[in-house]
Amino acid sequence: MRFVRLSLVLLVLVLAPTASANYRGLQSIRYANPWCESSGNIHAISYGGTYRGKWQFDWSTWRAYAPRGWKLTDPAWAPEWVQDRAALSVPYDAWPNC
Repeated sequence: MRFVRLSLVLLVLVLAPTASANYRGLQSIRYANPWCESSGNIHAISYGGTYRGKWQFDWSTWRAYAPRGWKLTDPAWAPEWVQDRAALSVPYDAWPNC
């Protein structure tokens, strides 16, 4: 039992610097947000219609970060890959409650 504990401690010590070196902040946890925002539904529309799509974009964020050619499309009807690409382009945490 003691050997197992020591092995786990050594493993954590070896992997910890690697994990922190590869950490990219919001980028590494971002894909949990669509489940919080819309349960992953790419066509979700909030009550009142303010937030739309898988990532629940408001119109100003969508128009600022959607890929070229998609800025005037309703985010709730854009393909999932377009919504994901737009979300990855947002340089700040637009989803602070998730």
